[in-house]
Amino acid sequence: MVTVVAIDIDESLAVTMTEGASKPCAYTIVYKGEEVTQYETSADPRTIGGRIGLRNVICKRVPDYEKAAIDEALSEEIPKHTERLTEALGPQ
Repeated sequence: MVTVVAIDIDESLAVTMTEGASKPCAYTIVYKGEEVTQYETSADPRTIGGRIGLRNVICKRVPDYEKAAIDEALSEEIPKHTERLTEALGPQ
């Protein structure tokens, strides 16, 4: 799998997006150096719905994170990777 985007939410939490096998996006969520979960989705992280879905998975699987803090981090970080996401997923 080719890594499309790697986002460090903070020093303990990171999300890596790769091209999925059955769906366009595959996410791996790592917390304190340990893989918490992997999942595939058709939701584009450049859209509000895609970010909300990713945020919800993070908040469900990782303790002690507020939705607002995750929203803010994803909203700041994902636009930094627009070019790479467009290469992988096509135009929005």
